[in-house]
Amino acid sequence: MDVVSFLVQYLVVAGVYSLLAISMNIEYGWAGIPNFGKAAFIAAGGIAAAITATRIGPPLLLGMDPASPATLDFFGYYNGAVLPAYQQHPLDTWLVFAISALIGGAIAVVMAVAFSYPAVRLREDYLAIALLMAAQLVWLVIRVYKPIMGGTMSLPLPGPDFKSIAARIAGPNPPAVLVDTLRALFVWGLVILYLYYVEKQMNSPFGRKLRMIRDDEVAAEALGRNVARARLEAMVIGSFLAGIAGAVYSLVYFSSVNPDNYLPELTFLVLTFVLVGGVGNNVGSILGAAAMAFIERLSYTVGTNLAAFHGLDWGSYIYYLVYGLAIILAIFFRPYGLLPEKPVRTPAWKVYMAVRGKTPPFMQNILDKLRMRR
Repeated sequence: MDVVSFLVQYLVVAGVYSLLAISMNIEYGWAGIPNFGKAAFIAAGGIAAAITATRIGPPLLLGMDPASPATLDFFGYYNGAVLPAYQQHPLDTWLVFAISALIGGAIAVVMAVAFSYPAVRLREDYLAIALLMAAQLVWLVIRVYKPIMGGTMSLPLPGPDFKSIAARIAGPNPPAVLVDTLRALFVWGLVILYLYYVEKQMNSPFGRKLRMIRDDEVAAEALGRNVARARLEAMVIGSFLAGIAGAVYSLVYFSSVNPDNYLPELTFLVLTFVLVGGVGNNVGSILGAAAMAFIERLSYTVGTNLAAFHGLDWGSYIYYLVYGLAIILAIFFRPYGLLPEKPVRTPAWKVYMAVRGKTPPFMQNILDKLRMRR
């Protein structure tokens, strides 16, 4: 693999990880919710992608019979007829992605309400345990119940057809680098949309309410804030974005779906992005995701080469060693992340700065503390 191909593929991975990190930062960074069940909400996008590609897409888009992953002749019909039909209709692959993203977001919202509502009034540790068990339950269901995504067998999916777009640019046989470049641009376009939306939300009264509840729940309740409702709202927003990101994770990144892609370790992987980048800082979450994605791709490439060409069996595990070491070093030297949290810049702040030309006195202590953390 040459350097250009490595960098382009890295950008795709970093972009997908950034989408997941932004959704986690809403819940953990701003609302203080330790969502240890994040993998379940990402899996919602995978569930939607599998259902759309096999059952909704064929009759709605292709005029074919739906395919059920639970039947014996499924793979023969799906791989032999449905997938080739998707390849002949590039626009339909984009419609599959759009439908999967919407359905995945809706499923994630339903799961957020169902899983968090019973425990949202309790302390954060009880909510974390409830969400962790819910994620394990979702993983068991999609792994055992084959009609959802085929059980333990990986199900290939018709990802968005970037090759047809590249063919319009470079001819009938476009280079793979161009195809991956278009994929990276698409993913990072979604990252920009995510960042714009979340920044607007977090710098609004809603965002300030979440931060108040995170910092002092008792004071927030004393001021009349509904803590349970605010947490539930944060879970709904974060889960909806995670469901869409899950569709990107399955269709754009993997182009396949497998229940083992949504193990609980995925939750802590995404949480690491936020911790390394900076809790409560959306740009920091993106930076943390990009940094950890680079470490992952580099160590994985080096490790597989050591295993394949030098006979070092432990080479394939070097990723885990380097990844763990990077987390320890980041927490030790940058305990508040690469980009620490910043004060909320409200319209009142901007008006005061424009009139007086200086920071409001009541915010000066907060800024001093943030500078000391760095």
